[in-house]
Amino acid sequence: MRTWGMVLLALALIAGPAYAQEGDESANIDIRSTLVGTRVYLADTYVGDADLFLDNVPPGDHMIIMRQGSQRINGQFSVKAGETLMLEGRFEENRIVDLKKVAREDAMKRAEAERKAEEERKAEAEKKKEQAAAVPEKKKPEPKKPTAAAVKPAKNAADERRDQYLTLIRVDFNESGSTDVKIVARANAKSTTNFTDNQSTSGKLVRSKQNYTLCDGAECFRDWTGRFFYIDDTGKRDAFLIRWRETIFSGITPQGTSKKDMDLCLNGDCKQITYSPEGSGTIQTPIDRYVLIWAKGNFTIRRADLLKEITDAGGKVPEF
Repeated sequence: MRTWGMVLLALALIAGPAYAQEGDESANIDIRSTLVGTRVYLADTYVGDADLFLDNVPPGDHMIIMRQGSQRINGQFSVKAGETLMLEGRFEENRIVDLKKVAREDAMKRAEAERKAEEERKAEAEKKKEQAAAVPEKKKPEPKKPTAAAVKPAKNAADERRDQYLTLIRVDFNESGSTDVKIVARANAKSTTNFTDNQSTSGKLVRSKQNYTLCDGAECFRDWTGRFFYIDDTGKRDAFLIRWRETIFSGITPQGTSKKDMDLCLNGDCKQITYSPEGSGTIQTPIDRYVLIWAKGNFTIRRADLLKEITDAGGKVPEF
């Protein structure tokens, strides 16, 4: 942020040695809000309106204050050198939250819920097994043999593994009505669990004569958030939190009429990605052992190792 240097100078004059940390590596703070036009203050100094990204922030504890009209929320947060603190002001909850911390807490809660559900499933299966053992088994009729036309070639073990574990999720975005976007999310039920999602729109959107979706007046956003667990073929569990956001402009720019970005969190570790396609209109971003494949109208998250197995063998990557 261009004005951040002046803000740091003001803070240093106000707070004295607490902000004079010469030689220390700086940190960053990414601040968002559920309300448009939220004013953000750092140690009572105005630094801009959310959403905004503050760079060259001194590491340590910082008081963040957010105001929107007569509403005011605040919180004390700590950031280490070289880190990016991701905050969101949630006025409906009267608090500011650390998105990385929330993602880690959600992952722990979901893991505990899944563990309890697995214990209940095992107990129920054991109960049914005991009940079945107490009842004399009836002779089952022999199944009819399938005709030659009905027999399908069985998949080999490698194909079965790829079918079950290759793709985690696919999300499609389609314009619907005059200004709405229809978001269809499909998680792979064979290897994902506890999937939930929600979407929202803020600001006043209009459809231009040139058939563009534009923002009329204040800032306009379209958001989608999804959460789920992925369980691989060894039983390893990963927690995902995805937040997709489209910022709609009031006019046509060289980049188009909107900007799309995403916060992609894996086990509480978040990565911020902006959609800036080149050539084919598709970007690929690695995330640990996964890869995000983002096109204009959709994005897919897949296992990078399984994708490489298919392409190295000259095979065709299946649709999902």
